Amino acid sequence: MQFIHTILRYLERLDTREWLFVFIGVVVLGLVCLRGFGSRSSY
Repeated sequence: MQFIHTILRYLERLDTREWLFVFIGVVVLGLVCLRGFGSRSSY
């Protein structure tokens, strides 16, 4: 629970540009995961 509070406090201090980087990172991670789960036959 303390770990979650630390993350939330860090996220509250982000500015717009840092939020953009976080968003891009999450989207890229999501695309990689979805591609990995969706196309196991190509691996």
